[in-house]
Amino acid sequence: MLNNTSNIFIVGIKGVGMANLALILKKMGKNVSGSDVEEEFITDKWLIKEKIVITNGFSPFHLPKDTQLLVYSASHGGGENAQVLEAKKRGIKVFHQAAFIAELMKQFKKTIAVAGSHGKTTSASLLAYALIKLGTKPTYLVGSSDFNGYPAGDFGSYDYFVVEADEYAVNPPKDKTPKFNFLHPAIILCTNIDFDHPDVFKDMAEIKKAFAEFLKQGKKVIRADELKIENVIVDAKGTSFTLNNLGRFDIALYGDKNALNAAGVIMTLLDLGFEPDQVREAIKDFTGAKRRFEQQFSLNETFLFDDYAHHPAEIEATIKAAKERFKNKRIIVLFQSHTYSRTAALLDEFVAKLSLADLSLIGPIFPSARENPKQFNITSLDFEKKAKEQNISNVKGFLSMDDLLGELSKNLRKGDIVFTMGAGDVYKLKTAIISLIKKL
Repeated sequence: MLNNTSNIFIVGIKGVGMANLALILKKMGKNVSGSDVEEEFITDKWLIKEKIVITNGFSPFHLPKDTQLLVYSASHGGGENAQVLEAKKRGIKVFHQAAFIAELMKQFKKTIAVAGSHGKTTSASLLAYALIKLGTKPTYLVGSSDFNGYPAGDFGSYDYFVVEADEYAVNPPKDKTPKFNFLHPAIILCTNIDFDHPDVFKDMAEIKKAFAEFLKQGKKVIRADELKIENVIVDAKGTSFTLNNLGRFDIALYGDKNALNAAGVIMTLLDLGFEPDQVREAIKDFTGAKRRFEQQFSLNETFLFDDYAHHPAEIEATIKAAKERFKNKRIIVLFQSHTYSRTAALLDEFVAKLSLADLSLIGPIFPSARENPKQFNITSLDFEKKAKEQNISNVKGFLSMDDLLGELSKNLRKGDIVFTMGAGDVYKLKTAIISLIKKL
């Protein structure tokens, strides 16, 4: 299919999954273009670097005449997007992103899918990074914009293909088929299984069933959450731990959860035939994917980090890792919840985990285009209301980011560790927060 296709158009090309797919296709020698909203995305620099043409908006008139294949996802109207409908009208081959990635994977000798409710981006990035360091020239598709100076999507050769496997649905609420069902990889690395995406899965039993079906696809399955790490030490340089009888491993990441993520990657690399000492050397300098415990600024022992944590378990892991790295320091979290459905379903857990910080300031909920806000009776103020019901005083809600920043300015002290946290656009507060830190 791909061998006879040169001109590919991607709808919603700035999203991390689509942008990285575009980078792979461009490196494979395809003519790639796409469409998206005008808003700036964290993937822009890589798309610009590869000179991929992007049109603003989704007008059918902007679909190039020579397009041979179009890829779309659930975003921007999904199958009802005007450019998708136009492509079908013209007889152009149309693929959902999940189905297209599955077709792409068929061309590679060894395919590895990294799945899990939490940690899959870090694990997939680390696996891709290690394979790069091991000289294998991997192809990889990860759900971030970059890691360690590498784009999070790249074509190296047809030997290895690492893909982040997403359990989210193909086109909710119409089609709730998990996207990872399409993949059929040879090896599956599963980080963990937890309840998330309440707009797709009704309960933990349903999500466990979805993962169980996916794990049947792998000829080899590695469960990171079943591995036993011991003698974990966290310091300013990162984390070290022992695994099985393989000795000690060092990673430039922080906390038990990242040690488990790394353990899963180690076992995957060993299964691929690499020696423990090779693996030890290949993983040690990995500093993390974009928006994963990412340092943005520091001055006079006051730090600003950004983290993608958007689920209570991820929030807990990040705060605990921060406390391990910065002992006796105050941790301040500026959190933005993503999707009304997740916020409503997990509000109690959100408040409990956010209370682990010394102060958590909650901004307006970042909505999903697939949700109707009018169907939900919840705001950021409900975090503080729920906290007060539980006699928690360090979680406060705000209806605007300006009000949140105002509260931060009243409370910020020299030596504090500040996190912007969430899957929305809370990271855009970076400039304002740096300004506050400079005034201390």
